[in-house]
Amino acid sequence: MPSTVRCAALLAVPAVCGLVAPPTRPSRTRLHSTVTQDLGTTTAPLLDDAATARAVAAMREDARTKPLSDDELTWFARDRRGDAREAVEKVVQYLRWRKDRGGLGADRDALMRRAAPEARRRVGYLAREKDALNRPTVVVVARRHDAMRRDLKASQALCVAVLEDAIAEAVKEGGEQVLALVDLRQVGPQNVDVPFLLWLIMTLRSYFPKRLGQVALVDPPPVLFEAAWNLIKGAVGRHADMVRLVSSADVRNAYFAGKRVPPDLR
Repeated sequence: MPSTVRCAALLAVPAVCGLVAPPTRPSRTRLHSTVTQDLGTTTAPLLDDAATARAVAAMREDARTKPLSDDELTWFARDRRGDAREAVEKVVQYLRWRKDRGGLGADRDALMRRAAPEARRRVGYLAREKDALNRPTVVVVARRHDAMRRDLKASQALCVAVLEDAIAEAVKEGGEQVLALVDLRQVGPQNVDVPFLLWLIMTLRSYFPKRLGQVALVDPPPVLFEAAWNLIKGAVGRHADMVRLVSSADVRNAYFAGKRVPPDLR
């Protein structure tokens, strides 16, 4: 995918439920559907046994890592590719957030009560259908998100709840990562939500590292991307590689080849 297209695509990262208003001048960015056999990844970066043992042992020297199991520490070590110091920093940040999910709810019931306004509109949800790589599939229907009326905390709570459900489903099936499908058909300026998008990027990096195997943006309207990318490109960084622009046909024929497609994307 050309770099300009890849950068523009990042706009609607994962569960982003909105886009940015089109630029005042016509956009020169051309977006093309990517019919691809590259469906993303199913596992996070791996470390060999010796590197894993060294990293976890080094992390255990910091008493702040005590609340997490060795398996949980291993995940952060893999995320940081064996750098124990960086992994500990992320663990400490994660433990602080986990107490009440950043004010969204200390337990599942509280989280779902907070998410209720957005959940009722089915802005985002865990689909029953798994993709061709047997990954749990998070579906986001951007046109159902009204940035002018939404409760930001409700949007955030729904995002966390859906991600937690998807990750739990992946682990139960012996997997590690999930697929995010973002339906961008029929979106407009009313779906713009930059504050939510920036929160989402930070949350994925800090508290759910390497859990997304790919983000597929379905039928994005080209004119909306250029201005949005200029607003958030600093926050996105190298994660552009995990995003693909796809068509509805790609979803049916590649991502769910021979399998049942989530209803909102049929």
